[in-house]
Amino acid sequence: MNSNLYGSLLLSMGILVLSAVIVPFFSEKRKLAGWLNFAFTAVAGFILLNISYSVIFERSLNTELWTIAGFLPVYLLLDSFAGFFLAIIAVMSIMSAFYSIDYMEHYHDYSLKSYYVNYPIFIAGMVAIITVDDLTTGFTVAWQMMTIASYFLVKFEYKKPENVKSANKYLVLMEIAWLLILVGAFVAGSGLGDSIHAVTRSLGASTGVIPFIVYALIFLGFGFKAAIFPFGQMWLPDAHSIAPSPISALLSGVMIKTGVYGIIRTFFWMIPHNETFHFSGSLWGAIIAVFGVVTLFIGTVQSMKQSNSKRLLAFSSIGQVGYIIFGIGAAVFMFNSNSHYLKLLALIAIIGAVYHVLNHAVFKGLLFLTSGSVLFATDSKDLNKLGGLIKYMPVTAIIAGIASLSISGVPPFSGFASKWTLISTSLLAGNEVFFLVIFGIIALFTSAITLSCYVKFFGMTFTSAGTEWTVDKQVKEVGAGMLLPKFILAALCIVQGVIPFFYFNTIIAVFQNSGGSMLSAAFRNMEIDKYVFNTAMGVTVEVPGLSSAASMAVPVVVLVIFAIALCVALLLTRSGGNTERQAETWLCGYQTLNNRNRYMDSSMFAALKAMFGWTGGNVKK
Repeated sequence: MNSNLYGSLLLSMGILVLSAVIVPFFSEKRKLAGWLNFAFTAVAGFILLNISYSVIFERSLNTELWTIAGFLPVYLLLDSFAGFFLAIIAVMSIMSAFYSIDYMEHYHDYSLKSYYVNYPIFIAGMVAIITVDDLTTGFTVAWQMMTIASYFLVKFEYKKPENVKSANKYLVLMEIAWLLILVGAFVAGSGLGDSIHAVTRSLGASTGVIPFIVYALIFLGFGFKAAIFPFGQMWLPDAHSIAPSPISALLSGVMIKTGVYGIIRTFFWMIPHNETFHFSGSLWGAIIAVFGVVTLFIGTVQSMKQSNSKRLLAFSSIGQVGYIIFGIGAAVFMFNSNSHYLKLLALIAIIGAVYHVLNHAVFKGLLFLTSGSVLFATDSKDLNKLGGLIKYMPVTAIIAGIASLSISGVPPFSGFASKWTLISTSLLAGNEVFFLVIFGIIALFTSAITLSCYVKFFGMTFTSAGTEWTVDKQVKEVGAGMLLPKFILAALCIVQGVIPFFYFNTIIAVFQNSGGSMLSAAFRNMEIDKYVFNTAMGVTVEVPGLSSAASMAVPVVVLVIFAIALCVALLLTRSGGNTERQAETWLCGYQTLNNRNRYMDSSMFAALKAMFGWTGGNVKK
């Protein structure tokens, strides 16, 4: 079975590499090239989904040494945790490939040869970075595949000098991140090609400041990739906002999660188990949590200030990653305490963090595809030139509304369950750790700021007046080829919010079945299913010692309440026999509504933006 699944993994990557060789020859026939790229990606993706299902629900595999291309020895690992991330990569790459078929017609001035060379290599690189089990040889090959291919995709519009400059900066910083991780591995005592297990054994024999240096270097390297503050601000908004929208969806929805994957692997798997080694878990947990809460707050506030729709989404990605990093840090801190109560909360926090990885991949990918549809229809990313598109693009508007509510953490959509799990566990930890309460309050407040970001994004794109004066081309809804992937992702936003219990149970199984982690035994021994109750109503967390439920995520109940409220409102509206009529906006009788007297984005939440001007990311007017 091991060899079969590892062979399937290599087969999927081989199919992607084959796509990079074959499809560019058809790039002059743009639609045909798009369909071929989708076909190769879909076949590889379904193989990866089969692998993912096998290692999550049947049997997690051990590390195996494989020889790649006949001469390169590489350790590969297909455990449940890797399988979870493989599923995310597979689904999002298939959706983006299908979306690309029609969307890439937007770039009629550019050849698609480079796009279809680098798209499958980029996917293969992300698959490899998740499954290689070393930090030197195999890791370097995987990192370079992912980074160099994404570099060419980011600078796809190479005729714009500012795009080339931003892409070059992205490449340099990603190579710095790779060097930090590589140096960390060598300081830990790794030789070329050593498995992570061997590196961990060498690290266990080290003394003094060596362990701290190793963890610091690896955390900074993966932190660059995950876009934590302040590293994310150096590259992510520029890179993600200039790439073609299907690539932006993969960069924000998937690629930065490889950094999250590395951080979790490092601080829950790469911990020596000998008695002489002391891991400063509480210190590292606090450090990671601080990075997380600063990242989520500053990234989200900076997002609120943006006038460019894709830059708003890009800064928001930094903020959402902050929630995940905060959850990881809180879990590391609490798990390394002596309190059974905190250890239990640690397990719940890491469930919330991993669930938010999944949720963010879906709703942020969807938001970038939605923004791409608007760009395709209007040729504009400027929120001040958009508006009123709900009339011309009603389907895209509804889908954008679902995605916006999801990322804002509004029940019953997907972001609510994962955010509430993270915030509630940090608040409950306040019985013993006061600073986590403060962090939880900041995270809760920041969720309200996220809502303001997407009130702005959705309102200025779809509901406010504007496009009739500023967009030259005729605006119409995008075709079915660009709507179908958005339909699927929007459905997932609803399903992941309404029935989170399925995903919670899956994540629990992922950790129970993934060997080598200190979490694995804890998830089995602490019988977390006694404290996390999953039903069709939602998720309830109960902690020993408390007289009431610790936290409740009941999106179905909220949905029913909303439905009842809507029905009551409709009955009241119609009870008096009132009729609706449409009329031009009245501006005190002095002038008609036009582009000179409409709201601009600088007017929205102006006082709040002024209050947080010190956070940076300010847009000059």
